[in-house]
Order: sequence, then C-alpha cells, then structure tokens
Amino acid sequence: MIRWSNGHREKLWMSGGVLWLCHFLPLSLPRARVLTYGYDADTQSDTCVSTQTMYRYAEGLAHALSRARKDTSRALVICHNQSLDSKCNLRHILVSTHGILFFGTPHFGVDDTFLARLKRSAPWGIKTTEIITKNLEEHSSELENIQSLYVEVSKKISSVFFCEDYAPLTNEKRPRMNVPYRSASIPGDRNATTIVLSCDHQNLVKFSDPTIDSYKTVLYHLDDRCKCAPGTVNDNWILEDKLRGPAKGGHHPSVDSEAFSVHRTCLQGTREAVLQRIQDWANTEASKKPIFWLCDIAGSGKSTVAMSVLEAWKREGTLGGYFFFSMTSNERSTIDKLCPTIARHLVQHIWNIAPYIAEVVERNPAIMHRPFDEQFRVLITGPLKRLGRRIMLVIDAIDECKSESQRKDLLDTLAKATQESVDLKIFITSRPDPVIQAVLESLSIKTKLEDRLHDVNHHDNINDIAVYVHQSLGGVLSEDQRNRLIEKANGLFIWASTACRMLNSKTTLRSPQGVYKCLLSIGGVIDDLYTLTLERTDPEDCDDILIHAGVDGSAKALVKALSSVLSEDEATNLIQFRHPTFVEFLRRCSITPPIDSHNKIYTNIANAYGQAASWCFKCLKSPTEGLKFNICQIQSCFYLNREVPNFDAKVSRFISRRLRYASSHWLFHIVETDNNWRSKLKDELRHIIRIPYILYWMEILSFTGGVPRALAGSQAVTIIPRLKEDTRRRMNEVRRFIIAFSVPIQDSAPRIYISALPFTPTRSRIHIERAGKYRNSLTVRRGLEGMYPGIPRTLRGHEGPVLTAGFSPDGLQMISGSSDRTIRLWDVATGQPLGEPLRGHKNLVNTVAFSPDGSRIVSGSSDHTIRLWDTVTGRALGKPLRGHNDW
Repeated sequence: MIRWSNGHREKLWMSGGVLWLCHFLPLSLPRARVLTYGYDADTQSDTCVSTQTMYRYAEGLAHALSRARKDTSRALVICHNQSLDSKCNLRHILVSTHGILFFGTPHFGVDDTFLARLKRSAPWGIKTTEIITKNLEEHSSELENIQSLYVEVSKKISSVFFCEDYAPLTNEKRPRMNVPYRSASIPGDRNATTIVLSCDHQNLVKFSDPTIDSYKTVLYHLDDRCKCAPGTVNDNWILEDKLRGPAKGGHHPSVDSEAFSVHRTCLQGTREAVLQRIQDWANTEASKKPIFWLCDIAGSGKSTVAMSVLEAWKREGTLGGYFFFSMTSNERSTIDKLCPTIARHLVQHIWNIAPYIAEVVERNPAIMHRPFDEQFRVLITGPLKRLGRRIMLVIDAIDECKSESQRKDLLDTLAKATQESVDLKIFITSRPDPVIQAVLESLSIKTKLEDRLHDVNHHDNINDIAVYVHQSLGGVLSEDQRNRLIEKANGLFIWASTACRMLNSKTTLRSPQGVYKCLLSIGGVIDDLYTLTLERTDPEDCDDILIHAGVDGSAKALVKALSSVLSEDEATNLIQFRHPTFVEFLRRCSITPPIDSHNKIYTNIANAYGQAASWCFKCLKSPTEGLKFNICQIQSCFYLNREVPNFDAKVSRFISRRLRYASSHWLFHIVETDNNWRSKLKDELRHIIRIPYILYWMEILSFTGGVPRALAGSQAVTIIPRLKEDTRRRMNEVRRFIIAFSVPIQDSAPRIYISALPFTPTRSRIHIERAGKYRNSLTVRRGLEGMYPGIPRTLRGHEGPVLTAGFSPDGLQMISGSSDRTIRLWDVATGQPLGEPLRGHKNLVNTVAFSPDGSRIVSGSSDHTIRLWDTVTGRALGKPLRGHNDW
C-alpha cells in the first residue's frame, strides 16, 4: 500500500517524465494494481481528485477488485473506511492492509526551516494551508495522536519507513530539504523496518531508471509484501465477516433464507383464533409473562403460525429478530449462529439500534468465541436496554436444535434475558420435548398454548384444513372428494398439505383421480403418506435424496419428482426437505428391518446411502479440494489449534463445505448402506484407511472437532456383518490410534505426526507403513509396545463399590454407577473410560440405563432423585426429577 499526504497524484512520482508506478511496476509486479491520488491539498492540476471524489472512486475500485479476485491480483490502493450506513460492501481498511511503505513521512514533525522551504518549493506547486503546516510542526498534538494510534495498529501489519540520506552533497547550490531521520519512524512499532535511500526528500519517490539502487530497494519490499498479502488479507476478510457481521449485517453467513423458502404464513382466514390469542398476549400479558410457548406435535403447523406473527410484528415495527431451527441444516440445528443472526436482524429492523451493536462489537471483537449466554447478553440484551421500547423475538422449532445441552443453554439464557430486559418479549415454538419441558414448565414468566393446532376437539382446526384443501384442490377434485380428504387428515396440517401437493403435481404418471384413490387407501398417519410418495417415485430419483439435499447443488429432476416433500431454495439452489417429519421417516426406514410394505423404500434408501458414500470418497480423493498434508497451511507445529492466528478463518478457507461433510459422514454412510454397495466401494474404503490419507483425514477431525463422531463411526464400521476381515482389523487399528492419541489429535493437527505417529505399537500397520513414508520423523528406539493392549481383565476408575452396570443398545458402550456418587461410560472394545465421570448425584448411584436410541442415560440414586444425561456430552439434562421419598 502506498500513501502520501500531499502532492500531485502523478507529478509527485515522476522523474524526467517517467512515472515509475505505471512504467516500471507493471513489468516488475504484473499482478499488482496501483491507485494514486492527491489528498487534502490543492495542486497545479485541474484534475486533482478530491477526497469526496476519491471515496466514490475507491468504492468502484473495491468492487472491481472484488470481481477480479479469481486472478489473485494484489492491490496497492488507498481508500477510506466504510461507515456503518454505507450501502457498498467495502472492507475495513485495516483488515485489508498487509503492509505499509512510508516515504519520508515526518511522523514527529519538522522544524521551521523545512516548512519554509516546503512553502517555497515550486516543483511541488502546493498551495498549503495554515492547518496543514501547523500539523507538521514538531510534536504537534495531531502528530502525537497519529503516533499513538499507529503503534496500536502496527501490531497487525508490517511497516517500512524509507527516509532520505541526510548528508549534504558536494557542490550543491542549495541545501537539501530532508525530513530528519528520527522523525521518519515511529518508536514502539515492533514490526517496522527503516531503510535509508540515497536521495533528498523531493526525490525519495522519483525513479527514472529501473536499474538504480533506490528503485530496486523499494521493489524488493513491495514484492515481498505482495507475495504474502493475498493469503493474509483473505484470512482477515473471513474473520472480519464473522466479527463485523452483526454490526453491519453485511457478510456474516446468513441462516435465514431457508426459513422463508420452506415456510409460509397462514392462509387468509385460517388460524385466526390462535393468532388472536398470541396477539392478545403481546398486547396485554407480555409485561408479566414475556415468553409465549406454542407447543404441539410434528406437522401441526407451528412454523406457519410463527411466520404469520413474525410478519405481523414486522409490519407494526416491533419485530427485533428471528431464528428458525431445522434438523436438516448444519447451520440451523445448533445455537452457534443464533446471536449474530438476531443481532443483524435488530440492525435491519430497528435503525437506531445499529450504533449500540456496532459499539459492543468493537469493544468485544472476540465475542463470537465466547459462551452463548455472554453472546446473547452483549449482542442482544445490552443494546435493547438502551433502546427503551418493546421488541419481539421469534424462535421456531427449538426441539430441532440437535444438542440437548444447547437447548437447555438457550432456554436458560432466554429466561434470564427477559428478566434482565423488561422490553424483550419472546415467542417460541417446539414439539413436546423433555429438555424444553424441564426448563420452561416451572417458569412463571411464560404463557403456554399446548396441543391447540391439531386437536380435532377444536372445530376451527378442521375448518382451517378445509379452507386450505378447498382452495388448493378446487379445480382438481370434487367437493365430496375434498371433504373425504379433509376427514382423512384428522387435524394434521402436514398430511393435508403434502396430499395437496401430490394431487397438484405435474410430474406424476398417475392422474389426480389415481392419486386420490391411493390416498384414501392408506392410513391417516404421515408415515403412510410418505411411503406412498416414495413408492410412486422412480428409484433413481429416490437414490439422490440424501446425497443432494442440503449438501450438493441443484437437481431439478429430483425436486420435480418429489415436489411434495422437497423444495429448492432459489437463492442457494440447495434442495431442502419441506418438513422434518420426512427426514425422520427416512431415518426410521433406514434402520428398520425391511418388511413387505417398506421393501422398495428400504432398497432405495440403501442405494441413496451407497451413492452418498461414493460421493464422499470422490470428495476425499479430489486432487483440488480433497485430503492433503497440512491442509490449513499451518506454519508452525509449536502452537495448539486454538493458538493459531486466524484459526477459524483458515479452517473456513481451506476446508470446503463438501470436504467437511465427506469427512464427517463417510463412515456412517458405509454403515447405513447394504453389502452390495460395500462390495462396490471396497477399493475406495481400503484407499482411505491407509497412510497417508488416514492421517490427512485426522487433520480434518482435529480442525473441525470431529474426533468423537469419528470414533462412533469407526466403531460402527467394525461391527458390520460380512465386512472383509482385513478391512475390519485395519479399521479397528485406526480407531485404537484415535483413542490412544485423542488428546494430541484434538489439540493440534501437526502433533498427529510428531506426538502420535512415532509412538504407535511396532507391529501395527500404521507404524509399519509410517516407516516407509516418514523416514525423517522422530524414531523411538525402546519402550514401544508391540500391539495395542486388549481388553483389560478389570475396568478400574471408580473410587467406591460398583452398584450397577449396563450396555448401550448397540453394544458398543458400557455404563456403571457407583457409591462414589459418579457414573462412568466405558468403551466396550478397549475397556477404556470415555470422558470424565458424570457428576451430580449427592448419594449412591443405584441404577443406570440407556434410552432405546442410546442418546440418553437415566440414573437413580439414594439421594431420592432421578437424573437424565446426554450420552455424547456427559451433561445433565434439566434438573433432577424429584418425588420419591427413598432410594
């Protein structure tokens, strides 16, 4: 980056009619772009660029450079910072700056003699003002302010201070006009380099020939920074998007578009009683009960109601923000992006809150990495307190947040926030869920409306479905046929809407009358309807469901064939499930033994998982974006992952969404498909579990926190029936390697190679293959075991008698309870404890058990309580269940 404070934008750099910026640099740095302009000074040129014109020009240039990023051009450019209310997508100047080269800049000012000569300097032609000359005086307050600011900035960028040779030349007719050496640098700038050029101040940036030493010196430092700038600046941009997004709503990843492409508002004339009940709460009850909880079964229409109240509050100006959870989306199935998303909505919907959010983001640049409750307090509750008026938030489908512990954290935070901010009101929806129930049921600050949307005892529910069906199928079925479908839906809106889409589909081979007869022949539950949908679908289309939906790009034929259950987001071209009940149906089919009515579905889903596994292997083996050594280009093995500068930005930049999905899911897709597909993919599987690829995969696990999921997946693979014994042994060994070295793998990707690989048992395949691949790495001569130890004769870890034990449903884990008041999880294959003991009971743990799906643990204790636990995280779910008077 080149900058100067005064002078003509071209003549300042010219010597003998040669402008080295455009005559020499294009040959020396062919991929660089240079912008020059005069700043805060009138010049002899009539075409001087003013600061106002420069700002508009810089905006245009920034957009042009953004479009040219594919050729990784380096830009030597100066532009103003973007204000928060700017409509253009300019970057903050600091994060876009890799280095600065100063040419004779008087940071400490100059004496009166220099200023006098400056005014008389005809070649410059500067009409200086008293303000400019006053600020150039030695130790002026303005210069001291700039110095203090720059020292702080200089921690993030490198600087070069070029200063002129101050020694006078012999036989010169007049003394040189030079900035003193001491004034040309800033004490405290630890990343600075000071270079003396053999010239006076006026000729410091004038080069008539590319062979002169001064030009070569300047070019060396420019070239050095241009080589490093693209990667560094891109990392800064990614980080800026994450930190600045809430304040400006610009580039922070959006998680909203899917909600609007899947959900719609209630049809005119429907849900009137429910919507009025919610509006009554908002107008009269919300001051005493700031949380409204709409709880109902899947498919009853909760999200549609949420969209309707959202739109109503947006029109009246009270909407603050919203978040629609979805189990079909990685971004919307966790709380990780809820706070920045709602903060961005606040800026968009409430214009006068933007300065407050910008202020807190500036004060807390690492807020996205803080605990959830702190994020909510800083980004949302704090700014709302300063606003002083009622604001409504809408949070839909909390039960679709995958982590039970996150659901609890969210609800605890919301309850606390409404008590801290009297103007905050929150509308939430969910299915019946024990975690949500445990947190909200005892709260006196909530209003609950339960089982209102589907209960046929409320006649308006039937009427609402009737309105929908008659409007949707008026020209398709007779009135009598429509009435029979309304009765068949039995109050379930998702059944009615899916059936209507099937009847209106233009791609089905059956006539509407044929579809209608099929609908009447099935039961009234949603699974029967989904079964009918897939049985009417070409198997090849069905095979693509799990591959494309939410992972890959558009598949037009697939959406058309399954339009009753799938949709395509026009903004992202991603295929989406219309409702989570269809996802759950697919999962149930994939794990249920095939029965007559599901034979075709079971086969189709096995094919889908097989193709998904094949897709994952292709992604992992891709020469451009697949597995590779040091994928995130970490420059030192001395740092833990969390200590790497711009760590999150590097992971986002180097590990694509496709590769992250493939690394996380390939094991499970192998498990979920059938033996025919495993036979087809045996070579790909053998390839990926050998060195070096298995180590490259572990790098991804290290960077993305995927070690626990990989352990579960690898264990599931080892118990597949009819798996090749050689593959089973190798997979077992991979799993043992991850278990044995889980700490270094999770803490630091480079330590896979330097802290884990050298210590593998000498007869293990990884150790043998490693010897030929990594000859120059650390070698352990004595003390290594020959193989991993087998299951120990006894499992030790409890500090008191073991009172109870049991196996998980899949047989892969064991659980135990003890008089030491703790519960422990054990890996059955190795006998090793999994994580820390579960603590919470205040007396003996007498009994433990797994839930049928293995996701939860229940325990009973002599403290008279029952507790629920999350198997993966080990966290307690909700409060202890009390009521018993004995153990």
